[in-house]
Amino acid sequence: MNITVAKGSGFCPGVKRADAEITRLINERKLNERIFTLGHLIHNRIYNESLAALGVRSVTLTEIKEILDDGEESPTTLVIRTHGITKEIHSQLMALADSHPNFTVIDMTCPSVKRIHKIADENTNECTYFVLFGSHDHPESQGIISYAYGKKAIITSYKEATALDLEGKIPILCSQTTQNLLEFIKIKKFFKKLYTNAKIFDTICNVTENRQNEAIRLANKSDVMIVVGGKDSSNTEKLYKLCREACPHTQWIESAAELKTDFPDSAKSA
Repeated sequence: MNITVAKGSGFCPGVKRADAEITRLINERKLNERIFTLGHLIHNRIYNESLAALGVRSVTLTEIKEILDDGEESPTTLVIRTHGITKEIHSQLMALADSHPNFTVIDMTCPSVKRIHKIADENTNECTYFVLFGSHDHPESQGIISYAYGKKAIITSYKEATALDLEGKIPILCSQTTQNLLEFIKIKKFFKKLYTNAKIFDTICNVTENRQNEAIRLANKSDVMIVVGGKDSSNTEKLYKLCREACPHTQWIESAAELKTDFPDSAKSA
C-alpha cells in the first residue's frame, strides 16, 4: 500500500512553542520547584500524561489558589495553556503573582489566539455585536468571548448565523482558530451580504487552514485515511470530519495501538 504523510503534520507552531517552554522549565527546574499547567497544556492525552510523569500537574484556578495558600514557600510556576484563558482568570492570576513572591505565571497562549483576544478587546463596545464561530464549551472560545464588550454570541454553524438577531448593532465576526474553514466561508458570505457595516476578521490560523485543505486533497485521492490526534482536540475532530466526508474509510486514533488494519481489499493508498 502506498502511504502518504500529509504536509505540515505534527505539532503546530503554537504547540511547539509551548512544548519548548515547558521542556525548558523541566530541564532547568530549581530545587523543590513545583510546575503546573492551568488546564491541560494542549488537547492531547498522551502528551499530557507524559508531562504528568515528569511531575507537571494540570490544575484549576481554585486548586492553584489552595496550593499557594498552603504555607509552602517552594518556587511555584504556572503555565497558561495554549488555548488561553478568560480575561477574568488572567486578572486573578496576575493578582496572585503580585501577592506571592515565589509564584510565577508563564503565558503560553498561542499567538493566533492572543490576536483574537486583542481584536475582541479593541473592536467591541455597546454599539457592536461580537459573533464568534466556535465551540461553546471549548476553552479557546470561552477565553475569546470574555474579551468582547457589549452584546456577544458563540455560533456553531451557518444555520445558527442566519438565525441571529443582531438588534441593529454593528456585527463583529471572528472564528475560533481551529474551526471548519468551509463553514466559516459560508458564514462570512452571509454576513457580507446581509450586513454592509460588518467587520469581519479571518482568524482561522494559517496552519489550520493549510492542514484542512491538505487533508481534503489527500482524502479525495486516498482509499484509507488515518487521522492521528487527541480525542478531545477540536482541531483533530475537524480534520477527521472533513476527511470522512471525502473518504468513508477514515480512522481517528490517538496511538498506533488503536489502528485498525482491516482495510478493504481494494485499498491501495492511505
